[in-house]
Amino acid sequence: MGSRNLVRTPVSCSAAVNGCFTYSARRSRNCYQLSHTTNLQSSPVDHMPLPRKLRKPSQRNTSFLTKMRFIPHCSSELSTSCREEAPNYLAVNVLQDQPNTKQGAIRKVLVILNPNSGFRSSRDVFYKKVQSKLKLSGFTMEVIETAYAGHAKVLASTVDLNKCPDGIICVGGDGIVNEVLNGLLGRDDFEVAIRLPIGIIPAGSDNSLVWTVLGIRDPVSAAIALAKGGFTPIDVFAVKWIQAGVTHFGLTASYYGFVADVLQLSENFRLQFGPFRYVVAGLLKFLSLPQYRFEVDYLPSSPGRKYELKPLTDKNHEQLSNDGKVRRSIQIDGIEDNWVTRKGEFLGIFVCNHFCKPAQGLLSPVIAPKAQHDDGSLDLILVHGKGKLRLFCFFVAYQLCWHLLLPYVEYVKVKEVKIRPVGNTHNACGVDGELLRAEGKTEWQCTLLPAQGRLLGQDTDALM
Repeated sequence: MGSRNLVRTPVSCSAAVNGCFTYSARRSRNCYQLSHTTNLQSSPVDHMPLPRKLRKPSQRNTSFLTKMRFIPHCSSELSTSCREEAPNYLAVNVLQDQPNTKQGAIRKVLVILNPNSGFRSSRDVFYKKVQSKLKLSGFTMEVIETAYAGHAKVLASTVDLNKCPDGIICVGGDGIVNEVLNGLLGRDDFEVAIRLPIGIIPAGSDNSLVWTVLGIRDPVSAAIALAKGGFTPIDVFAVKWIQAGVTHFGLTASYYGFVADVLQLSENFRLQFGPFRYVVAGLLKFLSLPQYRFEVDYLPSSPGRKYELKPLTDKNHEQLSNDGKVRRSIQIDGIEDNWVTRKGEFLGIFVCNHFCKPAQGLLSPVIAPKAQHDDGSLDLILVHGKGKLRLFCFFVAYQLCWHLLLPYVEYVKVKEVKIRPVGNTHNACGVDGELLRAEGKTEWQCTLLPAQGRLLGQDTDALM
């Protein structure tokens, strides 16, 4: 079976879980525009005095305000109306005080902006709220806008790393981060590329990764975290379609069953309903709910034992298929353990790398509350059974964070998972913001690469 049958469509993991039964009034962008490389310029704006209540009787602040008599604003050939308001002085003070970076150091990064993220608001988010703050903190940026689905992966796989030695900043949602990750891991020099940190400016419809791992949910806070410097190690997991030998990497979660079905069906309504397509697809799939049968094998994570996951040697593990996907095998060194098998009907299967807290939601529910982004294990959630009532109860309990109390929900920490759809069960798989579609007999294998990823910035709670 050729790997050309695997089609990757940008979707959102947390948005899919919540979107099946939630309504959003925001509009979505449905077309990609031509990419541009912007020349970063600045021009002075009128002087704005510090408000009286923020003045401090220190010579340092007085000197700082003298130097900051003129504050640069955003100027870009992509947006003629992108006139940046003067950043608030609290943010400026934080940007000037960077304990984790050298004062005056220039950091060269590549900024990849998805103009379709955030209901077509990502341009305004970056150029009006973020760009000037990053420039003020010493970033030298080359900004490129994506022109089509998968463009960010192409950019990450072909960019000269010497031109962005301090990382790649993604402006958008979880999908663009996933594309950049897979682009870096698909390079010939992936040992070097995997150490390149990835920064995130949340501007998508779903920003679960940066909110869960770094505790950041708005673009300005993300810019301040990038300005402070430092990075956060994060586990990376690989989902391999065994029959085709194609592997896709992720940072958040992979999912199978009802949610993956809804994601695929929602693509048929992208142009007609925009962000409401998840609601429409969820209701249609719920009304005609099929039976999902799987065979699941998993290797439990033993407390206190150290597992080492390593990629095979270059000659053995890496081959490029015709469509440019990386074929990569993962081996477990010196481990012999007992596998556990589950067979039967499952409404859903979730393999989570962190607890997957959506940045937007009524109660901010989490699907895997025991998961951590750097604990060296995956969290497997099995929703046993069938039927509309059981599925409805699960989603209601999930919104209230009670889903793990249901008797038909199984939760276990694992090192590796193998999932095989049985019979007429749909064999699609969702990974972060991507939908992987396979044909015929399919087996998915999820393995872990502990602490192989790096995110720019540090958890705000960890710094306190």
